[in-house]
Amino acid sequence: MKSQQQSLMHAIQQLLGEHGEGISEYELIKRLDSDYPHLYPKPDLSNPLLLFQHHFYLRHCLYCLQQQYLEQQQGYLAIGLSRIQLLPIQADSQTQQLGQHDALAEYYLDINNLAAETEHSVEALIDGFWRQLNVQHERPQALKVLGLNGDESAAEQKQIYRALRQKHHPDKGGDAETFNAIQQAWQCVSGART
Repeated sequence: MKSQQQSLMHAIQQLLGEHGEGISEYELIKRLDSDYPHLYPKPDLSNPLLLFQHHFYLRHCLYCLQQQYLEQQQGYLAIGLSRIQLLPIQADSQTQQLGQHDALAEYYLDINNLAAETEHSVEALIDGFWRQLNVQHERPQALKVLGLNGDESAAEQKQIYRALRQKHHPDKGGDAETFNAIQQAWQCVSGART
């Protein structure tokens, strides 16, 4: 492991120690930028690729720390979207569960992925993220339009959607505005499953 990476990981450990209740990735980046600019220099904020690389390198270090903490039985570094927090390990079964396959960890631990991403692929990742976030935000309203509660199977949802589409189709005397709302709601609900 490179000494710069080790130094950055040590800085992250220091900051995590100051925030036992956890810290957001944004706050962690701000603190690293201000307290450790020589280890974690702020990128050109207008360049999506540089921003992604900045984020990727931080996540790489976090997942390396997560592995280190688990191997040394020091705790579990929970790396979420809104909070990063070192948690105690409470039982062997929990340790086994925490050690299971994690696709995000696998991605960020492979430093080759940092160089593999291009400006185009990063923009596609960002677009996909915002699209998925938008779908999740609109999903409750879409379920309501379709008369669903979200507990139905995919087949049941599709059956209800088809019945609504049939009932409100403009060619069969239905209202075009209602039909369009049903179509948009279905795109949101069915897109959230993929």
